[in-house]
Parts: sequence; C-alpha cells; structure tokens
Amino acid sequence: MGNTMRLAAALCAFVLAPLAARAQVVSLAPQPAGAPQGWTFDIAPYAWLPTVNAQLAAPTPRGGVLDASISVKPIDLVRHINFGTLVGAEARNGPFSIMTDLIYLNESLTTSNSHLSSINFGPGPIYIPRSLQLNTGTRLAATVWTAAGGYTLLDGDWGNIDALEGVQLLGINSTTNHGLRLDIYLPNRTIALARHGSVNINQTYAEGIGGLTGRVNIPGSKVFFPFYIDAGGGSLAFTWQAYAAIAYPITTWGDVSVGYRYLRFENGGSSGSTGLLDTSMSGVISALNIRF
Repeated sequence: MGNTMRLAAALCAFVLAPLAARAQVVSLAPQPAGAPQGWTFDIAPYAWLPTVNAQLAAPTPRGGVLDASISVKPIDLVRHINFGTLVGAEARNGPFSIMTDLIYLNESLTTSNSHLSSINFGPGPIYIPRSLQLNTGTRLAATVWTAAGGYTLLDGDWGNIDALEGVQLLGINSTTNHGLRLDIYLPNRTIALARHGSVNINQTYAEGIGGLTGRVNIPGSKVFFPFYIDAGGGSLAFTWQAYAAIAYPITTWGDVSVGYRYLRFENGGSSGSTGLLDTSMSGVISALNIRF
C-alpha cells in the first residue's frame, strides 16, 4: 500500500479528532467497585498523538507488488489530516459491560513521510532508491471498529479487573500517486514500474480479540490508574494494544486522565502479499471520561 502506506498514518491521525469518544479507552476506566446497580453509560472524548511506523504493500497495474514504508511524527499528523472522527461508548450493568469504538480517518501524506521501498514480481524484490523518487501523494480513508463484551472478574476497594472479548474490523481504502525520475525495469528490460502512475488498496480485515481492563485505586486518594490490554488475530496474523494512565475525578460525573497507548497490527504475510504488513502507533493520550 504505497497508498496503503498512508493507512498507518491515517489510522493514527484519528488521534486528532477532538470529538472522539472511545469504547476501548472508555473501557480503560470502568466504574469503580461498588458502583450502583442498573445501567450506566460512559463516553470519553480524547486526544492521541502517536508516532506511526508502517510497512505496506499494494498491487501494481503490471502485476507486481509495490512495498512502501512510512514514518510519521505527531506534528505530521496535524499537518496532513483532512478529517478524523472517533466515537466510542460503554454501557454497564453490574458486572456486565458492552463497549464499542469507531474510528474514521481521511488523510493525505507526501514524500517527506513515506517512500517506496521495492517492487516484486516473484523472483525477488527490485529496490527503489530514494534518489529516484520525486514525489509521492496518497489519499487514504481508514476505519477501525471495535465491539466487545466484558465481565468483572475481581473488584474491591483496591479497584477492579474486567475480562473482555469481541471483534475488531480494520478497513483501508487508499490511492497513491507516484513520480519517479525514470522507469524501473525488470531484468528482461520490460517496465516493472512506470515513472508516473498510481496504486490502490481496498481491503477489510476482521479480528477476534480478548483482553483485560480495569483500574487500581490509591488508598486515601482520589487518584487512580486505569489500564487496558487486548490481543487477537484473524485476517491479520496478530494485533495487540496496551494502555495505562493516571486519572483524577474532577466532578461527580467525570474524570480526566493522561497516559500512554501502543497499538500494533502485524500481517506476517509471505513475499508478494498485499495490504498491511506491519503497523505500530504509540504515544501520549489524554481523555475526559464522562459518566451518566
């Protein structure tokens, strides 16, 4: 995914959506032990500015596979995002909970954040030097949707631990246009990659996930530590994420938190496979958790 290469970046840029609410992040700080019975609800706008690194691959018009790499810093996410939205929520009744998280990101990236790595027609890769790359432009739309159910395993004055199980969908739709100084040729002198062209990605991955979430309270203090971890696989070989933060209640209906979040998708595909190969996103995250 040369265009796909933006996927990762795009996924991260979602970080910038100020109206976001997270089921995953909401689940990171569930209701404390001894909370009232009956349905309660959480919604949490948050901001996440991660560093993004990705390896992606897209099919070419001539039948090859074009590999690309991206490396995006938080400031680049701010510069290149077109639109981003995160909407998440959690509903809880006693030990049972249901959470959902929807991320949509539309982003445009340039050569400064990504480069073409190689093109492969089967026998082996043909590497593309950066000196040959004049420009690369990608428009990417990426969606991550997560839904899970949870159950409280342990609770007390010290906090609580919930187990969760659910599904995660990752959708990628992107187009990358590239400009090279010259055509790239195969050993038989046929063109492997024309100096001007584009590649496209349109794929959806479905994963099953399981994990733990909860909070640890500090005795004699309002401060607590929310945490969240999940892992799974399916269409992709492996996906996992972890989150930990320090939080403080500012009102009877909400609290604020600052922490760190790491999210990774691994495909582990063989040479010649297309789509997402490996993507990691990590950085500081802050949230406002609203309860009603």
